[in-house]
Amino acid sequence: MSQTQTDPGNNFSQAPSIPVKEEQILTPQPKTSELQPPPQKPKRRIPKLLLILGAIALSAGVGYGVYRLFFYQPEPEGLFLSGRIEGYETDISAKIGGRIADVYVREGDVVKPNQLLVQINDAEVRAQLRGAVARVKAAQERLEKARQQLPVLQAQLQQAKLTTQQAGQESQGIVLEAENALAAARFQLAEAEENLTLAAARQRRTSQLFAQGAVSAQQRDEDNAALGAARARVAAAQEQVKSSQGRLTQAQATRRNQPIRAAAELQIQAQIAQARTDIAVSQQEVGDAKATQAEIQANLNYLAINSPLTGNVITRSVEPGEVVAAGAPLLTIVNLENLYLRGFIPEGEIGMVRVGQPGFVYLDTFPDRPLQATVTRVDPKASFTPEN
Repeated sequence: MSQTQTDPGNNFSQAPSIPVKEEQILTPQPKTSELQPPPQKPKRRIPKLLLILGAIALSAGVGYGVYRLFFYQPEPEGLFLSGRIEGYETDISAKIGGRIADVYVREGDVVKPNQLLVQINDAEVRAQLRGAVARVKAAQERLEKARQQLPVLQAQLQQAKLTTQQAGQESQGIVLEAENALAAARFQLAEAEENLTLAAARQRRTSQLFAQGAVSAQQRDEDNAALGAARARVAAAQEQVKSSQGRLTQAQATRRNQPIRAAAELQIQAQIAQARTDIAVSQQEVGDAKATQAEIQANLNYLAINSPLTGNVITRSVEPGEVVAAGAPLLTIVNLENLYLRGFIPEGEIGMVRVGQPGFVYLDTFPDRPLQATVTRVDPKASFTPEN
């Protein structure tokens, strides 16, 4: 369609021409000096300001048409509100105070469960743990020794009872039995001494290899324990030999030493009672030492602070070298798996919102990709809208 614009300055109309003859027109001829050009009316021009306003109006109309055609989208019906994305924050703190050795994350880092975040200096606690391990080992050795002593005393008691029952008789069979027991005890002693020699050689070899870094400290400790056990068995075998020798002597003097035999039986019973007490005490010592070791080990584990969840570090409150107290916050982590939008609604529109109501969340970074959401809570008290 075309538009036609009429110029208002050319409002002149031309009358139709009527043919006439020349002779019918009698016009007096003026003098040359009297001939003057006819006066002309001035042309009307459009003001410049009006042209500018017209161009602006035309441009605005074209722009509005383009906007309506390509960019305009009618707003859907619903309640619109603004807010901010928030998450549940977790403060990471130390259960035991100390000097910070290293901090492995910074603000903005994403962490995973059990990831090491902060390490507190643990040199002192490790020294305590080594002492606790040594005490546990010593208590276990005392317990083992007490346990090995009890069977020997019980055998002695049994033999003493047998000797007492046969107090009135001098029997070659008792003497022979005592001799056999003595031989067996000596054989056990020889075997125990041979095992002790092997254990001592193995321990010396392990100590040399440990000094060279060829074996672990655990292997060295095991060989040291084996040597101690071998020594205890030799001592027990020696006691057995002595006991067997004593029984043989008693068998030979059964008739002559009846009161002595009765006293010896009572003495052995007292030794057995003491041995059982020693075993109970050693068991208690082992239990206490292990409990102390477990407590120190737990304290050592507390000095390595790991992340309890997947999240994003938003606050780093400490640096290496600082001394922190127990319970002091070190880091703050926000849970990325449980985010929510806190929106602010005018008081007059609160009645339009209910728990479970669906909706959409439009992020500034992705305005064309709405996220489905559900109303999970409505605060019972009103609050002020934040500035941002």
